[in-house]
Amino acid sequence: MVPLDALLKIFSQMAAKAQPVLLLNTYRGVPVSNEAQVLSIHQGYVVFKVHPYQAACLNLEGLTFIQSKLLPEIYRAKTVAVDFSKNQVILTEFSGAGNSIGKRAITRVQPKEPVDAELYDGEHRVPARLSDISTAGVGIFTFATYIYGDLSFEKGAQVYIDFTLPTTQRVIRLQARVTSLVHQQGTFLHRLGLEITPNPSVDKLLKQYVDMRQAELLQELHLYYESMQRLSPLKD
Repeated sequence: MVPLDALLKIFSQMAAKAQPVLLLNTYRGVPVSNEAQVLSIHQGYVVFKVHPYQAACLNLEGLTFIQSKLLPEIYRAKTVAVDFSKNQVILTEFSGAGNSIGKRAITRVQPKEPVDAELYDGEHRVPARLSDISTAGVGIFTFATYIYGDLSFEKGAQVYIDFTLPTTQRVIRLQARVTSLVHQQGTFLHRLGLEITPNPSVDKLLKQYVDMRQAELLQELHLYYESMQRLSPLKD
């Protein structure tokens, strides 16, 4: 890992040469990634000029990921303060995050209204609820252990999932593979990540819904930014 002094020196060089970095956040499953400019460095704190949507995400998430060809890897940083009147943020506590942003680059939207689903493994039919959805995967919550006393689904298992999206009255059935399984401690609740098997008959419906929710969520983020800007005192 690069020492902090060396990392801050790189940021200083970026500021001197006006070389931008790329910041990555997510808003309710939607990736928000824009260029940012390093303005100044002081005792481990770095000030950036950012895109309005990035300012909103930094305020909500309290962190961001920084990418640049001048950095040895992607860095995670903590938000110290956000100035909405200037679209400036102060970041600190930089830590290496590897060379890949992974799933944070994938649009996985959260449904606006609850979407009930049913999971089937050839033996059990288990009620569930969508937590997020993309064109390649689905996240669900299930109380299967409350119903059966044990969770019959395992990582790698092939399953079917049925649900109806708000944009259509058609029941969508997808074949999928369980890629992750997380138990919510102290509850009967499990979260399952499912990788969808491509299906031309429903792929278009999924894309339409994901695109619609992405547009709605970005509008929501825009309204949040405007509200924070109105509350922010004007500064010279």
